[in-house]
Amino acid sequence: MPAPWSTAVVTSSDLFRDIQATFLSTYKSLVGQNPKLASCMRLGVPSNKRTERYGYFESTPTIDRWDRGDALPESGFKTVAYSVENLNWAKSIGFHEDDLEDIQLGDLRDVARGLAQRAAALPEEVFFQCLTGSSSARLLKAIPTAPDGAALYATTAGGAARFGATGGNIITGTGVLAAYAVRADLWNALERFRQFQDTEGEPLLRDDILDGGVTVVYGAANEEVFREAFKQSLTMDSANNPGVSNTILESGLKLTLWSTQRITDNDFFIFVNGADAVGPRPLFEQVRQAPRTIDETRENSERARRYKILSTLVDMRSGFGVNLPYLTAKVNN
Repeated sequence: MPAPWSTAVVTSSDLFRDIQATFLSTYKSLVGQNPKLASCMRLGVPSNKRTERYGYFESTPTIDRWDRGDALPESGFKTVAYSVENLNWAKSIGFHEDDLEDIQLGDLRDVARGLAQRAAALPEEVFFQCLTGSSSARLLKAIPTAPDGAALYATTAGGAARFGATGGNIITGTGVLAAYAVRADLWNALERFRQFQDTEGEPLLRDDILDGGVTVVYGAANEEVFREAFKQSLTMDSANNPGVSNTILESGLKLTLWSTQRITDNDFFIFVNGADAVGPRPLFEQVRQAPRTIDETRENSERARRYKILSTLVDMRSGFGVNLPYLTAKVNN
């Protein structure tokens, strides 16, 4: 069994001498939540149960012609239910009471309370885990499926083309070696949104679906080609035709670029902005208990009294789910 002090903050003897705190902020406030996340993921949905259940109605039946002498046309529609479990999330930082008193760089507890910033970053970490379908020893044990039974990005659902469009919400990409190829793939994704159908075979999304613009999420290693593709006014539309106007800029499409090292391949993802007005954001976080910070001291901790190991901990309860993801598409490269 590990000693009670085995996970305490490791300090250097130099920190107990006369030491300058000029660069104390080296790693301070460098973590948190990217404000662009809110366009792609609904945050902070209130929860008051261990498992929350959600549901929706499928499309209302269409109105049909009723010929004289025929029986009135009759139809129905289905309901869909899905659930999200709240999980516990926590981390504790321990430190020796002597170090708390003697260290010359300020209060160790103030640094330890930076765990709250890590808690704020958790939804973004899970967001990218779901986007990339990656496994993690510290995040979700399994990526949740959408209410239609398919993954967040899928070509089919229930044995049919997802959302009535061949390819579903996955677009086969042409690579990221050239800006014109990236632009063409984005146009294909935008066209795919227009092809989506509801459960009655009618257009799923309104004609003004793209008026609020889109957010494009891509790997940081492709920064140059994406900037050239979407921000450079003069670019090329093929390998032999340079110096043409950028079709994205000329179209007036509102475009937000989100570059991140959390995507390590050439895939990129498109999210329709203004999701609340036209449909649910594809992913969401529900919160049963907001993050809270607790200090373990001599007054409330047996370990602190017996070993002089104090600690600061943050814990919370929240869950993460996938809505029907017709407002996002993946370009698979």
